[in-house]
Amino acid sequence: MKTIKNNFAILKYVYRFVPIMILFSIFYIIASVVLAVSKINIIAEAIELVTTGADIEILFRALFRFIIIIIITTFFRIFYNNYIRARYRVVYIKKMQQYLFSRVKNIDMENFDNPDFYDNYSRALRDGSYRGISVFEQTVNFVSAIATTIAIGAIIIVSDPLLIIIILLSSIINMLAVNKVNTKWYRWSKSVELDRRMYHYVNRTFYRQRFAGEIKTTPVSKLLIRKYQDAQENINKKYHKSFMGMVKYKVLNHFSKSFIEQGASFIYLGYRLFKGRITISAFTATLNAVLQFSSNFVNMVSFFVALRENSLYINDFLWLVNYEPKLEGKTGEVIERLNNLKISNLAFRYPETKNFNLKDINLEINIGDKIAIVGPNGGGKTTLTKLLLRFYNPEMGIIKADDLFYNDIDLKSLRDRYAIVFQDFHIYALTIGENILMRKLKSKEDEEIVWEALEKVGMKDKIAALPEGLSTQVTREFNRDGAVFSGGEVQRIVIARVFASNADIYILDEPTASLDPLSEERINKLILKNTDKTMIIIAHRLSTVVDADKIYLIDDGKIVEAGTHEQLLKLDKLYAKMFLTQKSLYEKH
Repeated sequence: MKTIKNNFAILKYVYRFVPIMILFSIFYIIASVVLAVSKINIIAEAIELVTTGADIEILFRALFRFIIIIIITTFFRIFYNNYIRARYRVVYIKKMQQYLFSRVKNIDMENFDNPDFYDNYSRALRDGSYRGISVFEQTVNFVSAIATTIAIGAIIIVSDPLLIIIILLSSIINMLAVNKVNTKWYRWSKSVELDRRMYHYVNRTFYRQRFAGEIKTTPVSKLLIRKYQDAQENINKKYHKSFMGMVKYKVLNHFSKSFIEQGASFIYLGYRLFKGRITISAFTATLNAVLQFSSNFVNMVSFFVALRENSLYINDFLWLVNYEPKLEGKTGEVIERLNNLKISNLAFRYPETKNFNLKDINLEINIGDKIAIVGPNGGGKTTLTKLLLRFYNPEMGIIKADDLFYNDIDLKSLRDRYAIVFQDFHIYALTIGENILMRKLKSKEDEEIVWEALEKVGMKDKIAALPEGLSTQVTREFNRDGAVFSGGEVQRIVIARVFASNADIYILDEPTASLDPLSEERINKLILKNTDKTMIIIAHRLSTVVDADKIYLIDDGKIVEAGTHEQLLKLDKLYAKMFLTQKSLYEKH
């Protein structure tokens, strides 16, 4: 029951994305039945007319009538198979991929911490994009096969019902064998998913420009190639093992088709012809009908086998499209401004981990505050920003925004109030303007916003000097004349996104890590002094945050120090030690 339910569940997307396919398919089924019956009748009638000495004019008229029907139906089938199916398969896959991408956005962040998720996720994206149209095509072939089988079966039953029994016996054996083969293929595909992902990961790594420098200058390429080879070897070993397990079922399938179905039918009809119980025309027509019946019956039976195979893959697809997020997409009270944040007794640990990443966090941020969060690596600084952005819910404690509980706020409107530069930020193969607004530029006002943001980060003159200005493509991956920027320039462009936004709170995770000292000083002064926005800066380099209104030092998930730069230096604890150590290293260089 689940098998049928899964297959019909995915068919609704064909109706949703390419409904015209249904109309063309109805005509295709009719044409298939007419063509099959006409081929049998034209042979029988032609032989009958010849053997009875009919007038040549009568023979030509009969042949002409059948030939016209065959030409029309054949032409339509060719048109359907080679144009309609190909065209609308592409349309369907394109629309389905867009739909799946929109669904991916709603997956909770916690899933990305789970390797099993990536296996389901990659199968869903890979197979889900085309599986629906494949099921539809199989359904059309099934309906065509069953209609043709009934029509031809009636012809065979009139000739000799025993032939139906021979064909049914062979087809049942075929169905059982094919079912075993398909099940083993699915198990193989599932078992190699991890290796397949590694295989594609290495492909992407060698392809992407960001890894090119290290690949050229370190031995990492050998290590990656070894990983690639290991993954391929694992895939091949499992393939060989699975294939060897299928051999006996493939042999059984060919045996039943060649010896039981075709051989037995030919011998039986030949015996009846030899005994004079059927005419030559009946022998030829019935043998033709048997072969067509067999082919269509196998297609019909194979559909049920395919249903089960499809269901296994559709499970992954349905998991994605029916995924109900715990957080993403949640609605609530819409906020248009965010002035105050209050965090009380907050504690958090990542799913399926024992240790808390944050413990007993208490802090308050008011409009216009410039606060910094610092501390050793792994202390929990970035985790705190993930909770502010509601990628996760805290396990204990509460977060309030303007006295509203976080869980009661519409998620999209909450995130719209933040502008973020992530530590692992990305620049996209889009135009400079699109990389800053993160959308298309729609007006002169948009352009002015982008230019102002670029001026603030010291990139306006460089971009203005480019032939296409804001329309310059970033990277040369798709455009030979694209702009290639240094690491520091890329970081400035990413920071410009924050200044081009209409957010109330800026979050910058290591905002100046790739900048030279002079640029760092300029950006820091700009970030902290030349904007009235609320700022949350996460930093390892403490010189970045000396002008912050308040600095929180997080160590082992706890706030262990809080105060201004001067206050923390006087406290002479971990912050002072870290700052003076960094300062001495900086002065040496």
